[in-house]
Amino acid sequence: MLVAFCLVIGRVLYRPDGDAASAPWDGALPCRLDARSDRCACGDRTIPEGGGMFAGGDMMRLVDSLGEEVDPDSLGCRDPQFIRRYALPFFRFVGERYFRAEMEGEEHVPRTGPFIAVANHNGGPMLPDCWVMAAFWWASLGPERPAYAMVHDAALAVPGLRSFLVKVGGLRGTRANAERVLRLGAPLLVYPGGELDCLKSFWRRHTIDFHGRTGFIELALRTGAPILPVVNVGGHEVYFTVYSSQRLARWTGMARLTRVKTLPVNIGLPWGLWLTGFLPYLPLPAKFVYRVGEPIHLGHDARRARDRRAVQDAYARVTAVMQDMLDDLARRRRMPVLGLAA
Repeated sequence: MLVAFCLVIGRVLYRPDGDAASAPWDGALPCRLDARSDRCACGDRTIPEGGGMFAGGDMMRLVDSLGEEVDPDSLGCRDPQFIRRYALPFFRFVGERYFRAEMEGEEHVPRTGPFIAVANHNGGPMLPDCWVMAAFWWASLGPERPAYAMVHDAALAVPGLRSFLVKVGGLRGTRANAERVLRLGAPLLVYPGGELDCLKSFWRRHTIDFHGRTGFIELALRTGAPILPVVNVGGHEVYFTVYSSQRLARWTGMARLTRVKTLPVNIGLPWGLWLTGFLPYLPLPAKFVYRVGEPIHLGHDARRARDRRAVQDAYARVTAVMQDMLDDLARRRRMPVLGLAA
């Protein structure tokens, strides 16, 4: 219900104008697909257009939509109409008005074909940096262009949130799902650092550390898809993680129960001081700045994907490029949260 309320309010406050988001996408996936053939058993997902925001029980339609059973392994449950009507207006409003977000290098985003967008991860359980970036891309490329993101099992276990994530293009984070997206010819967003990156301490917020996770490199080599580096500053300033402990996650059993391998100690609103990365919170209005780098082409060579040295060399190359991009943004940032340029 909270998710539904936020999305409805966002649509009331912000109505997109005639930009690229309204351009048709000729290669859209069919919307009724089942799990094996990427067909979605979500039922009739047509969302009526026109009328007031609450006309025709719009809030109830949204609540019902978030209660639908969806398959997080199906490419066909992504719903462009849901994105256009609810997700894009809300997150674009939040990004522009609350986080004062800016995107640099958007011209580097390929307009056609598959690519792997690789990004640093911030913002704890509410992931505001993900949603604001998604809104930029939906507005630029159009919701009808199939695009997907790998999602952690912990997020997919939450009722309502699971349906929302799948409808906007979230898939269970498996190698099989990632390959299917790229072989379809669609873009894929991955956060290799996962929860370790997302829940790292505030003092390490400007560090690219994917903890040696090289799956995205192997994926690029197996499929030939270019890597699109994306970095963000500000996303780790919506609250402050003073300490993050993998050992504590193991001792408490949190790592085993949730597959979240670190346990942070945080300071923020409204809780003050709290433990774990699962509580919802009120994010500070930190200024977000994103930078998209030039695509990195590693070539199409499945044999190199099995060569550990080749994979590690490519991993070092990509992370070095991303660290340089992040360092440049960080140097220009004079103060946390306010984000005043130097």
